[in-house]
Amino acid sequence: MSAVQDDGTMISSTLRRGVMGALGIGVTLQVILMLGVLLVGVLADTAVPGRNTATLWGLLFLGLVLYGVFGLLDSLRSRVFFDVAGAIDQRLAPRVHDGVSHVARVGAPDGDGLGPLHDANRLRAFLMGPIPSALIDLCVAPFSLLMLFALHAWVGLVGLAAMIVLGLMAWLLGRSAGQKAETLDELRPLRWMVAEESRRNAVVARAMGMEGRLRQRWIGASQEDLLAERALHGRSVGLVGAVRGFRLVLFILLLTIGAALAFTDRAAWSTALIAALLLYQVLAPVELAVTGWGDYTSARSAWERLNLLLRQMPLRDITTLLPRPETELTTEQVYVFAPGTQRPVVNNVGIRLAAGDSLGIMGQTGAGKTALLNAIAGIWPLARGVIRMDGAALDQWDEEELGKFVGYVPQQVELIDGTVAQNIARFDADAPTEAVLAAARRAHVHDLILRLPDGYETQVGRGGQLLPAGLRQRIAVARAVFGKPFILLLDDPTSNMDGDGEKMLAQVMEDVCDEGGVVIVVTHRPALMHRVDYIMQLQAGSMAAFGPAGQILQRAEEQRVQALGQA
Repeated sequence: MSAVQDDGTMISSTLRRGVMGALGIGVTLQVILMLGVLLVGVLADTAVPGRNTATLWGLLFLGLVLYGVFGLLDSLRSRVFFDVAGAIDQRLAPRVHDGVSHVARVGAPDGDGLGPLHDANRLRAFLMGPIPSALIDLCVAPFSLLMLFALHAWVGLVGLAAMIVLGLMAWLLGRSAGQKAETLDELRPLRWMVAEESRRNAVVARAMGMEGRLRQRWIGASQEDLLAERALHGRSVGLVGAVRGFRLVLFILLLTIGAALAFTDRAAWSTALIAALLLYQVLAPVELAVTGWGDYTSARSAWERLNLLLRQMPLRDITTLLPRPETELTTEQVYVFAPGTQRPVVNNVGIRLAAGDSLGIMGQTGAGKTALLNAIAGIWPLARGVIRMDGAALDQWDEEELGKFVGYVPQQVELIDGTVAQNIARFDADAPTEAVLAAARRAHVHDLILRLPDGYETQVGRGGQLLPAGLRQRIAVARAVFGKPFILLLDDPTSNMDGDGEKMLAQVMEDVCDEGGVVIVVTHRPALMHRVDYIMQLQAGSMAAFGPAGQILQRAEEQRVQALGQA
């Protein structure tokens, strides 16, 4: 049960301590239940026949004390599992956050982006629910079974047969519930994703009359989810009814057996009451376990998925922090696969850029331009090859440290809910104000920010939706140049910029190069392509051309003129 050795050891140790503590409490609770049932026997054999009021009140007092202690211990046992769930959740919280980011970066595009979070919540809810306590009660049930045999062999055999029958019911339910729970776990994210797509496209849907069709998609996904839910819990509901009826039948059966034994003087009449009440109590956790079998199956599947994901994300203990890169960036025979596939989108790309160099990447849609930038930024893993800064492969750098040396402006710019200053500072609470202002000035957006209602303290909203698209993109440039990174990656950075914004970006590129950085830009804007030192042309993921910008642009112009002449 180990995702990473440290996490797995801690989780196993926490679970072990919690289970042992709950088991000890469970044994005590079972003893209290047996004593409570014995009080009923004493009441039937002594207090009632002797009409002894003092004995009656004494038994009442003992019963109140016993069941008062029972309630306190039962609450304590629930608290044990609450503490276990809380400790495991705290341990997994940073790893789950990393898992969500990992899925967003390299997971299948149609997957559930918040799957790890949902799995962690499902696991925590299970541990905090009533099922673990019921399973503990099942573990200590043999004590009550021994007491049934002590009362009479026939009574014990009936109890043993009852537990075997109910065990078979639970086993049959588990066999059928496993596959149905997996189906439900697959459909539920689909329902969430359909809802999220409708939310994100609400404006377009309203403008173009698509709301009804999106609503039908949502209804269809909800119906599939409901059918899977019914398939999972339908049989358990039937079994729960059968278990409840079975418990009542056993209650009557044991009363009858006890009465028959009493008629022949082979047992006291109290034996019937003790046996019936004891077995009825013993079978209560069985009923609860059957009721929650689907929750148990879902929690087990959630842990298996979490465990698998965390194994794919081993903890990296890098104690040697490399110095800031200053000389070169190289890619050596780099291959990159599209997330969730084995399809290469970048094939055998090798370049070397010295400090102060700039590179423009050209290519048609789907040529692999963004994939290459994602690989250089460390966002997508390499299928083959290596990317180095100052001779050190990217995986030799601590991820937090590496991020300080990389500035990245993606195609789809989204800011994080917070202030403008927080976004520029990359949410570093210790970032000096001077560094934030310097980054804004380098991006030539300082004056625009000052015109906002609250200046640098203006809230940007979720994704930056409270700001105009052009300003959002320029703030993203300021965020990218914060801290003077060694590498500046720009993926179609002028999509929402006007002419002034384009000039600003060209100046930013020049400034970064003058300071000894490396700039890589993906763009079709001639103004930016004429400002770079080198140009790479990608075609179907492979490097079709690479060289000085003047030569590549001249060759492209000659090919364009030749194509027009042939037309």
